[in-house]
Amino acid sequence: MRYDVVVVGAGAAGLAAACLLAKQGKRVALVERHRYLGGRAMERRFRGHQLGLGSHLVEDPGDSLTRVCQFIGLNLEHSERSDSMPFWDRNRWRPIQEFYGGSGKQGLKRCIHALNETSYEELDRWDHASLREWMSQYTKEEGVYLVWEAISILEQITDKWYDHSASENLYVRKLHYERKRTAGYSFWPMGGWEKLWKQMADRFVELGGTIMQPETVERVLVEEGRARGVQLRDKDPERPLHGEGSGKRIEAENVLVNAPVWDLPKLFDDGVLPWSLLERVRMLANNRNKACWLGYWIAAREPVIASSQREMASFAATPRTGLGGFTLNFTGYDPGVSPPGEYLTCVGAAFDATQHYGDRPWIERKFRDLWLDIEEMLPASKGALWKKPHLVTTYGVVNKPGLVGAVRPDAWVREIEGLWLTGDTTRSRGIGVDKAARTGITACESVLGSRLPFFADTVHY
Repeated sequence: MRYDVVVVGAGAAGLAAACLLAKQGKRVALVERHRYLGGRAMERRFRGHQLGLGSHLVEDPGDSLTRVCQFIGLNLEHSERSDSMPFWDRNRWRPIQEFYGGSGKQGLKRCIHALNETSYEELDRWDHASLREWMSQYTKEEGVYLVWEAISILEQITDKWYDHSASENLYVRKLHYERKRTAGYSFWPMGGWEKLWKQMADRFVELGGTIMQPETVERVLVEEGRARGVQLRDKDPERPLHGEGSGKRIEAENVLVNAPVWDLPKLFDDGVLPWSLLERVRMLANNRNKACWLGYWIAAREPVIASSQREMASFAATPRTGLGGFTLNFTGYDPGVSPPGEYLTCVGAAFDATQHYGDRPWIERKFRDLWLDIEEMLPASKGALWKKPHLVTTYGVVNKPGLVGAVRPDAWVREIEGLWLTGDTTRSRGIGVDKAARTGITACESVLGSRLPFFADTVHY
């Protein structure tokens, strides 16, 4: 069978785009190499708890993943939203509001007012600058800077003020102030990610879509400047991995690739991708630009928290590691993620990939120090039923000035007709799953050649 579109990769962006295209009557094949769905937002069970690779909440105030689900006839049930934001200050947790009292309140109000008066298009001019540079136009209060930078530690996995991109962060602040009248909005999808991805996949099939899983795309087929489909890798180990006949050929008029920048070139023969695109991809894919963190999953008989079970707590530096990061108690959002009487918390600390990516001795030392920090900062962790370390080096391209916005690939691959890109390492705005789903909407509309009226009041690229 010949398809209208082959979507490569069933992460959040690929699933969203595939579902939207199928809803619009396109014949769509979705090819996924893993046995699970959701990409970096996948889940697995461990001792009765639901552990997610990316520690994801959803920052969607109703215009991306939530809207995609509505459009295809699913109900994405939001948990109760986050209700506090403690921040670790030297040796104790303090409510974030304590840092901008007095004259700081007026400085924060000026920033909020200026942001509300600034268009989304105008924010694109700040791709090169830090968040603090933009804020300094309206305030000189360190406490005001800290408020939005502390949120950025949670959202963008960066831990130094000069690492926070202005445009990327301001986009999210503006969206949340406009839609929810708050600096930050986040929730958990009730039932968890695995449940949601399966519901979307089932709905995709009901809409006439075809899922090929687990199947690996050996290469995207491009002939005479046009995408022709994909060739799958042959599962027979006795046959070669490359060349004609090594796997099944799936023909399609359009190919939509949902792959991070470090995997994208592997899907094409040499010389196929435009030079301008390939150079940008190579720059972004450098290890020093990867967002990385190390951390622990912690199960305990009582909540391992700073102050509230639905808090989004952050820190600029732990006492021993000196790293900034976050802590989230997922059972506070959805008790179903844990067995009765147990609580699941994730603590993550971001690190600079420029110096430490692949430095195993350094990472092992930081794991040891981080656990001591966790016991000091979150005393309930001392009674943990178990702790599970995790290292994340594939979260995405870090959102530093100069690495966001127009420097990233667009949905449309110029010079190759019928080839499209999606995923949170393309040109997009937002955070994590929310950002990925938004790129799925953009990619779908790019393939269709027009904006979907259902999404006309949303803001995306």
